Amino acid sequence: MVSEVEHKGARDHQKGDDPSKREAIVEPARTLFTTKGYEATTMAEVARHAGVGVGTVYLYFKNKSELLYGIKGEWDMEFLSFMAQPEIQAIPHHLRARPFIEAAFTLCEQHSDMVQFMGMQPEQVGAWFDKDGSKVVQALQVMFEEAIAVGAFRPVDAKAAAVISFGMVNQALLQCFVMEDGKDKQRYIDTLVDTLEHWLLTDDRR
Repeated sequence: MVSEVEHKGARDHQKGDDPSKREAIVEPARTLFTTKGYEATTMAEVARHAGVGVGTVYLYFKNKSELLYGIKGEWDMEFLSFMAQPEIQAIPHHLRARPFIEAAFTLCEQHSDMVQFMGMQPEQVGAWFDKDGSKVVQALQVMFEEAIAVGAFRPVDAKAAAVISFGMVNQALLQCFVMEDGKDKQRYIDTLVDTLEHWLLTDDRR
């Protein structure tokens, strides 16, 4: 008789829930997208470089756009891990803008392959921010709500503020690293910090 654990394992495998197999697909896809190009790369090529059947790739990613989202999702998770660090959580809300923005720029420098994707057209990128909502935006919303509750931020719409803040930083990263090759990054960091602090902080926190 097949145990319930074995049944669950089979169901997870059918859904494509093996993290190691998923990573084995994402890594060659990242390499192909950044060397050969997103449009020129096929799912069959990704499968061949990953050493799996093309059906396995589709088990984990229903199309190339979703595969690209999977690559971008790893970047988001790295930033979320930074946000969750105890030493970051210990920083008062009104002083978090600079370390957060500096971390975003550092991530861009460390992941030069991802910078290429930032300049892609929305229809190429796919549902990066629509798929279940951006996890980073959701985390920012929670942080904004906490900051408003303790009086560190003005009583703005936390969800809209999270979306707008994320968009501002993302556009600055795009301009700095895609359009300007990473030049004058400190100018963008300082301007973003100044803008966010003047917009969000209460008068006594500025």
